[in-house]
Amino acid sequence: MKYLFLSLAFTICSFLSAQNQESETKSIDTQFKELIESSNSFKEYKVVKKAKIHDLRKNTNEHIEELNKNISSLQNDISEKDSKINTLENKLSSVNNSLSDVNAEKDSMNFLGIQTKKGVYNMIVWSIVGILGFLFVFMSLRFKNSNDTTKETKIQLQTTEEELEELRRKSIEKEQKLGRQLQDERNKVSKLKGDK
Repeated sequence: MKYLFLSLAFTICSFLSAQNQESETKSIDTQFKELIESSNSFKEYKVVKKAKIHDLRKNTNEHIEELNKNISSLQNDISEKDSKINTLENKLSSVNNSLSDVNAEKDSMNFLGIQTKKGVYNMIVWSIVGILGFLFVFMSLRFKNSNDTTKETKIQLQTTEEELEELRRKSIEKEQKLGRQLQDERNKVSKLKGDK
């Protein structure tokens, strides 16, 4: 029984609200047309009932108020959306700036306290590597030449020392030989003096 009563009440409410909405949803233009068509004519004039004009006026004012409320609501929505758009644009700008900074940092390196692009950094590093490689090869060649010169000089020094040693030995032998000859000559001289 309760359900039957509830369903009957619901049906009646739906019917009343549908009629109410139908009268509200009629456009102002339609209401004007209905008013003109339902009015009586007198010569070239139309005679309109005051109640109908008051109803039309009331409906028009309500419609205008509703439109004003909608306009106001839409303006509020628009201003809210504008502020959201501005906020999002600011965030997007900030993100773009951050992205630009990150890309700049990614494409550059800190070299001796100076931000340089990777291409310039690579060129500097490879130039330094090239110069160091050239210096290494140059110094290696200089070292090899100096080492070869040192070996030759050592060999010449050893040869010279051997020749000097040979010369000393010969000069000592010569000196000893001359000393013996001198002694022999002294002995001969002393023998000759002793024979006289």
